[in-house]
Amino acid sequence: MRLDRMGGPDMAPHTPQRSSRPGGAGALLGIAGLVVVLVAACMVPLLGGYYIHVFALVLTNVILAASLRPSLTCGQLNIGHSAFMCVGAYTSALLAKHYALPFELTLLSGALLATVVGMVVGYPALRLRGVYFAMVTVAFVEVIRLVAAIWVPLTRGNSGLSAIPKPNLLGMTLTTRASQYYLVLGLAAVTLFVLWKLEQSRLGLTWKSIGMADGLAQSLGVNIAREKLTAFMVGCFFAGVAGAFYAHFIRFLFPPEFGFLVATNILVYNFVGGRGHFVGPIVGAVFLSLLSEPFRGSAYETIFFSIAMLLTILFLPGGIITLPGKLAGLRWGRTASAPTPSPAA
Repeated sequence: MRLDRMGGPDMAPHTPQRSSRPGGAGALLGIAGLVVVLVAACMVPLLGGYYIHVFALVLTNVILAASLRPSLTCGQLNIGHSAFMCVGAYTSALLAKHYALPFELTLLSGALLATVVGMVVGYPALRLRGVYFAMVTVAFVEVIRLVAAIWVPLTRGNSGLSAIPKPNLLGMTLTTRASQYYLVLGLAAVTLFVLWKLEQSRLGLTWKSIGMADGLAQSLGVNIAREKLTAFMVGCFFAGVAGAFYAHFIRFLFPPEFGFLVATNILVYNFVGGRGHFVGPIVGAVFLSLLSEPFRGSAYETIFFSIAMLLTILFLPGGIITLPGKLAGLRWGRTASAPTPSPAA
């Protein structure tokens, strides 16, 4: 029987519809991955004291790496992030030790002072570009380190500031390592959420436009100096948060801990993980912190970071986050190049 094309709805030609399954599957995989990561992070205290200590430091590095991203997004090579961590650490430690203030106030005070210092330094320095700005940040790291080492009556200098109180949250002292780990897990979650919302906002789009073409952004009416300073101050605030927790977790501060090598490590986390995606610094911080743990505190740690950076530049210019895409591309290329069998006669 022959069907007429205009014969009605039952006889209308079938038009294939675009499936939304790939996008939905990607979103479901992302949510599932996030749930797995959160569950795994919450179960770390079950592994024992050593692993609690290691993963608490890993989460501190995650905060530091993610907080540097706003400046890098604006195209500013900031190699001075450890200086603002130092400001937050010493501020929180001294307020808690000498004035017995609760951790909430000392944490906020350290973060705010780091932000103010960042504003004072960033206002003139952010008018520089490229290597000149990087040189200023390197010099600032050394200035802060020398101030902490020389100001002996306040910081105890190179003898180290010891007996820092444990974090006191909502009137309760977090005496166990597990409770302190959950504290930094919460701080990392809040930090990442705030930074992610900022990046997805109009402000984040402005930062990206400045990083891609600041001259074009300025021609469209963007205040380049103000936006760069805002990104710089946001990073300084969360670096101060990381420093404040570090002070109360380790309970001993030593000026060389916040030197140039720490600042470069924070930068390497971003480049090795991948600057092209928000998850990049997180992946880089977790990956490098765990792999470098056997070398921590030795000269081999610097060698390890140098080799990791070199290999990333040579083989993964986009960072570790591009590795799945490259592997999928290789697999697709092999599938496409495979000969197809000819149909049987």
